[in-house]
Amino acid sequence: MSPKDEESPADYNYGGYLQVKVGDSFKDGRYLIIRKLGWGHFSTVWLVKDSLEQCHSALKIVKSAGRYSETARDEIKLLRQIANASPSHPGRAHIVNFLDSFTHTISPTIHICITFEPLGENLLSLIEKNRRKGVAPCVVKSVTKQILLGLQYLHEECDFVHTDIKPENIMMCIPDIESHIATQLSSSPPPQTHKLPIPPNPRSRRVSALTSHALSVSSRSVHIVESQPLSTPPDHHRLHSRLGYTDSLLRPGSSVSTPATSLGSAMSKLKLTSPERSTRTPLKNAVLHIEARKGSPTRVFSAGPSLLTQTAPSDLHRIASPHTGSPSSSPSADPSSESYLSQIPSSPPSSDSLLPPVHPILIKIADLGNATPSKRHYTEDIQTRQYRSPEAIIGRNDWGCKVDVWSVACVVFELLTAEYLFEPQSQGQVFSKDDDHLAQIIELLGDLPSSVKQGGRYSRELFDHTGALRYIKHLKPWPLNRVMREKYLFEPIEADALCSFLEPMLALDMCQRASAGEMVNHPWLDVDWKEDATVLESVVW
Repeated sequence: MSPKDEESPADYNYGGYLQVKVGDSFKDGRYLIIRKLGWGHFSTVWLVKDSLEQCHSALKIVKSAGRYSETARDEIKLLRQIANASPSHPGRAHIVNFLDSFTHTISPTIHICITFEPLGENLLSLIEKNRRKGVAPCVVKSVTKQILLGLQYLHEECDFVHTDIKPENIMMCIPDIESHIATQLSSSPPPQTHKLPIPPNPRSRRVSALTSHALSVSSRSVHIVESQPLSTPPDHHRLHSRLGYTDSLLRPGSSVSTPATSLGSAMSKLKLTSPERSTRTPLKNAVLHIEARKGSPTRVFSAGPSLLTQTAPSDLHRIASPHTGSPSSSPSADPSSESYLSQIPSSPPSSDSLLPPVHPILIKIADLGNATPSKRHYTEDIQTRQYRSPEAIIGRNDWGCKVDVWSVACVVFELLTAEYLFEPQSQGQVFSKDDDHLAQIIELLGDLPSSVKQGGRYSRELFDHTGALRYIKHLKPWPLNRVMREKYLFEPIEADALCSFLEPMLALDMCQRASAGEMVNHPWLDVDWKEDATVLESVVW
């Protein structure tokens, strides 16, 4: 049996992961494996000591199958373009930097390897630690400002769409990362390994033979190493504030270090990073789910007789609302250059300088493996389910950068409430997740314009000739402002302010949706840090 939350031994067959052990070295001995940070559908990620630069890095080792190697090569090209597009842009500091790339060959397999500077945990960990009330609004505003800056850079300077914005792909930076790693390594238990049999690959005898040869393991077994992502220091936010980190300081080549991503913390929480599915469970329990539904609007669907006759009456209510759960009470240059390893300033900037507010945490947008040019798409299957835009659900191919903006709005809601904004479910053969997803969107934001419904690969499957949903007919509108007031108990002025920020990013017509650049200076993002100082102390980091 595989250890909990680790990769499957079956994925070590030919074309899959590379078997790695602590103490292994890569690139002629330059990178020494220290411990496993995490894993994803495409790769495993390891903390390594870089003997050339005398620092630690995160090494991403991609599966050897051709499709994964091709994707990795595209990612490397994209990372280089992003690094060199506009180094002085303030959003550049909030996009990952890669340090190195190379190939690792164990005949007959070849694995693409990419190194990044290590980061801390991802925003999902922050959400999980603040499940009871959600993350404090002042922190959410700070994080959102940085996300939008990063996307503004990615969209406007690079003309790339990330296509998979979600909490798992937004990472927290750790000041003085080398000292933190040293502390982690000295205080953490040694990594646990599990020797497990590799099940035979049923696809072909030839593949099985190649697998045995590639692994050089006569017993057809693999040692699965348990992930140990870098945790966030308990005084993380205090240190950032004390050092006076600001948007204007966080630029490649400045005197403040701008570490890139490891992807390890995110991947340690993922079993599959494919955009088609979410890999985590809802942040709620069954009891709270039932209580939240009492007295709230319910919805039923109608379908053709052949479908209804197969469904018991008790099943006629859809099993998910868009808002389930319990209410809440309220750089650029050469990566080996000095700029990557520059020192943290010894004192904060002068209070007289015209600088934006300090951020309690610093974030970077990570995992650019699914990024694509805005008008020359590598794929049309984009975005993890809960963060997927209407145009992607319908299967349109004229989407662009604003699909990321939709995802940001979903992330903001999730940070504030610790619940998904949309969590579609399927009901067997009666309706699909796409049907339910669109129903939830319509209930929250109103009907989609006819121009949006048309022209998608799935338009005819989702809508009838009148433009109505084909399989879900009876909807109960619950607008966002009411949801925030009635369910999450926001004060009316708070709900109004939040909706003024979220609704332009949730415009159903992508042509009318706000861009990242248009939203980055929205008044809702303004924070009075003196007023919110005590709130900041209550955040669980």
